[in-house]
Amino acid sequence: PSKDNDHRSLKAQLQGMNINDNDNDNCSPRNVADVPIEAMKHVASFLAVPSRALFAVALDKNLSYRECQAIAGNQWTTLDFGTVEKSLAEELTDDHISAVLLCIDSVRTIKTLRLANCINITGVGLAPLRGSRVMEHIDLSLVPDHTSPLLDPVPPISQEVVLPILNTIMGRGRLKVIEFPK
Repeated sequence: PSKDNDHRSLKAQLQGMNINDNDNDNCSPRNVADVPIEAMKHVASFLAVPSRALFAVALDKNLSYRECQAIAGNQWTTLDFGTVEKSLAEELTDDHISAVLLCIDSVRTIKTLRLANCINITGVGLAPLRGSRVMEHIDLSLVPDHTSPLLDPVPPISQEVVLPILNTIMGRGRLKVIEFPK
């Protein structure tokens, strides 16, 4: 057997496809949904921790909670969007934030949340944190460390949206620090 045939056979196994030697088109993935979860976990293992969760929720799959968590990993006590590329964090919406928080079971795992550079959120995406008993520190200032706390233009984050969520966390007893935008 040639090296090319071995390579094609491995691709076929990874994709769960049956191919024959004359059908070169079936050798390449059709889309990311064709890649097995184990392969996605392996790819995610090379990413920074917050990027793993973003990767998991960005996949074009109907992932179960268990599959999403398997890809994102279980190293979740801190979620710091300041460690994500600034241009990406600036594009994140409440839907993205909510999906990440759900994927990593944030209500039970996250002690520190920093939303640095997440300037497109209103706060609705923080709803998965309602009732958290482990949250200790929430940084809603939207700015990274060692930068001016003033944002121009003023971000859309809303006290009317965020405060009811924070109230459900504060009543649980662990929340010590809340940083708001200036």
